[in-house]
Amino acid sequence: MGRRWSRKRKAGDKKHKANNNNNNNKNNNNNHKRIDYTPIFQGNPRMEAYYAYQGLHNVMLDQDTQTFRSCRTDAEREIERKTWLSNLRKVLPASFRIGTDVESGLREKLEHELEEFVGTEMEIMIDPEDGKGGYINPEDEEEQQGGEEEKKKEQQGGEEETKCEGSNLIIKKIAPAKKIPYVPHAYQLSLDRKTIRRNERLNTFHEWLKVQTLAGFVTRQETVSMIPPVVLGAQPDNAILDMCAAPGSKTSQLLEIVSMPTEESDKEPRGCVVANDSDPKRAYMLVHQLKRIQSPVVFITSCDAQFFPLLKNNQTTTTSKDHDDDASGGEGLFDRVLCDVPCSGDGTTRKNGSIWKHWNQHGALSLHPLQLSIALNGARLTKVGGYICYSTCSMNPVENEAVVAELLRTTDGSLELVDKRPDMDGLLARPGWNTWKVLKDDRSRKEIKNKRKKNNAKMQQRKKEWEARHEQKKDEEQEDGKQEDSSSKGKDETMDDVDSKEKKGEDENVSTSPKDQEEEEEEPKKEERKDFGPPPSWDEETLRARAETLGFTEFKSFDDVPEELRGRVRPSLFPPSEEDAAKMGLEKCLRCLPHDMDTGGFFVALFKKVKPLSAKARKKAMDLAQENRPVTDVGSTTKKNKNTGNDEKENDEPDVKKAKTEETVTADQAEAVASTNEDVAMEGVNENESKADSDVLGNTPNAEDDDMDTSANGKEEDTTASTTEKVVKGKELFRGRGKSRGDLGNEDFVPVDDDTWAPLVEFYGLSDSFPREQFMARANGEAKVLYFIGKSVKNLIDRGIQDRLTVINSGLKAFQRAKQAGCEVKYRITQEAAHFTSQYMTKRKLTAKLDDFENCMAAGGISFDNFSADFAAAMKEITVGSFIVNCEGFEEDVFHKMTLVMWRCRGEAVNCLVAKIEMDGMRSKIRALKRVKEEKKE
Repeated sequence: MGRRWSRKRKAGDKKHKANNNNNNNKNNNNNHKRIDYTPIFQGNPRMEAYYAYQGLHNVMLDQDTQTFRSCRTDAEREIERKTWLSNLRKVLPASFRIGTDVESGLREKLEHELEEFVGTEMEIMIDPEDGKGGYINPEDEEEQQGGEEEKKKEQQGGEEETKCEGSNLIIKKIAPAKKIPYVPHAYQLSLDRKTIRRNERLNTFHEWLKVQTLAGFVTRQETVSMIPPVVLGAQPDNAILDMCAAPGSKTSQLLEIVSMPTEESDKEPRGCVVANDSDPKRAYMLVHQLKRIQSPVVFITSCDAQFFPLLKNNQTTTTSKDHDDDASGGEGLFDRVLCDVPCSGDGTTRKNGSIWKHWNQHGALSLHPLQLSIALNGARLTKVGGYICYSTCSMNPVENEAVVAELLRTTDGSLELVDKRPDMDGLLARPGWNTWKVLKDDRSRKEIKNKRKKNNAKMQQRKKEWEARHEQKKDEEQEDGKQEDSSSKGKDETMDDVDSKEKKGEDENVSTSPKDQEEEEEEPKKEERKDFGPPPSWDEETLRARAETLGFTEFKSFDDVPEELRGRVRPSLFPPSEEDAAKMGLEKCLRCLPHDMDTGGFFVALFKKVKPLSAKARKKAMDLAQENRPVTDVGSTTKKNKNTGNDEKENDEPDVKKAKTEETVTADQAEAVASTNEDVAMEGVNENESKADSDVLGNTPNAEDDDMDTSANGKEEDTTASTTEKVVKGKELFRGRGKSRGDLGNEDFVPVDDDTWAPLVEFYGLSDSFPREQFMARANGEAKVLYFIGKSVKNLIDRGIQDRLTVINSGLKAFQRAKQAGCEVKYRITQEAAHFTSQYMTKRKLTAKLDDFENCMAAGGISFDNFSADFAAAMKEITVGSFIVNCEGFEEDVFHKMTLVMWRCRGEAVNCLVAKIEMDGMRSKIRALKRVKEEKKE
């Protein structure tokens, strides 16, 4: 008879198996130091020719005045081109910021610790091979010819390198971290994240960075990714929508602002942030990212951004007293809207090297209508007097200025561009373009796809195997001194046999002959790289001829576009006339190129909504959205009003409320998206997550899947549902054995029944001012968790937002069901919302001096002997169950979060019901308080 199933034994077996696997991996690593990979050549003649003809290198930064001017000579254009390419080939430096909502004393302490870690120049030893990351840099070949002096001049950030005697390692001098002047409390390092993670000298700093990130004090985020929230100029009482929010670094930046008090007397934040993403899996990623901030005013949804609904009574989105409802004209839902749209992502080349290999113009052309549709709906959702920010991580004018120009044309005076440069000292952003070229890639998507298949690792391996067999057969023939007879031909495998097998197995369009492989070779050989390099001349005709030679066709106007291409090459792609461009002011847009500030490429445009959109603009927005994702009967709909029972007419909303689980776009658009617009790896989701974080994440995707499309590619569901269904019906995720993810489901939030509240009110002494309506549960049977939801978010729920789209998560866990012997109630207090719940409790709440408060965070059962006599006596009076301890001086302060949830045991002891990472964050706050006290004494 077998052993009985044991959870403890099962866990031990799993750990033992993991250790064995690790040992095997170490042995394999010792035997094979380097993995055999096909390196990516860091160059693309089509990409270089495209941007050269577009005029990307016609403007340069004047180092003396730190302003941009036109290049005067061809030599200056060539310098600009080389600098641009050189920076694109370098690894992206890491950057991070300290949260805006972090208390000033703690912030000073964190800055002091940062100064100790990376505040001065240091020397580290690195392996030069690690930095290459599987890339072939054409500059390396030039450096080999030009000598070591040229190589030293090209070092990133001007660091000096010296070779270490007796090894391949080099000693590298690293410049100190520098503040990012246009982003509050933000820093940029001269190191990339891989070096920080692997270098032994930086282990302490890396561990510090992980702890502070998980505690919510620091967010690792790409420098240019920090710009859109700063440009928006959000205020604490604003209602904000992030239309394509995942993975959430910009969203967290906005949430930190609205989580701050508007006035000192505020007991909770007034504003709110609605974080939306079309893909539910990526929306779940937002839960982890935003959980660190512990704010009750975030509302995470999953909906196609093109169809994000406009609710009734839009004048009461936030609790602010300053908004002029009459000025909005009844249109708009949010004070600030961020449209960080899906894009082709060539601005992320420094962190996504595959763009060198796969760049093409199809992506930009296909995504243009989707980007325009999202921006138009964003404008519709913005209140009059509010702001909308449009951003991409692309350098392509088709995705940037072309969208902005068409948005201004369509809205016809409702939107105005705003230049934020005067408010952002130190920002080096080039002016937007007033004109650009419309080019189409002559290669079809099928040709590009087949080319990629031919050059994948599997096909390359088959080619090598065939060549080896072919060479072996030739050697045998030479040794025998005779030709192979006809009978032997039937036995030997030929290249045609390989072709036949491949056609039967995978794809009939894939050919594997050596001749085709040589013609379609993705990584050009050294002698075949003649297309890489400067153009023979910088006059426009030469640049145009070069682009045409590489497969581009230019269209001067929409009239020149053949009929069969007009679905892809649209009128909105073409630049405005000189007169219209002067009125639009496209130069107010911000273009960030990699070599200006040692960052990635980014584009930002800020609009102010000065009047409601016209009926014509609203109709175009809906028509474009329907074209991108067809639905039935788009237009006016009739539905029952839940309150009156009468039929009501709602214009400009899709009749179909059930759509795709993941945001649905055309096949071309889904295929085109190279990456989203964030550096996720630097945004608070670390590779080495703790067990507690794994429990939160469950089976959500890893945050480093940065090239997942926020717009894209799920299978289409039935679109003929009734009008009572949602715009997007979210897909439920499961966590083993068919169990739902519980609090991360797609069930709506509903009020808590009176039977649940009655014992809690008595046990915890909840006061008459307790806002019972703000504590809600998920509609999935008996409530396991009761959530505290901010007034501004509750306002959205009351107005029916849950009826229109899928809700992923919102609020903070306030009470959680717990089965503990001796406790009078079924629910215990949770740490997430303890600082908000505490202000309404009259029982089971204690105040502790700083030393006692710190002792509460000891591990395991904590004996009363560890506390002062008075505090121990107060705890003895409490019966078994959860209770709250506030730090002295912060009893009524909900924003500093100096609150702990404890459990009174049956014996003479207590337990701290706080996760380890939250304890680490709390200890950081305590150290900061002690430092402030010491400074005051001095």
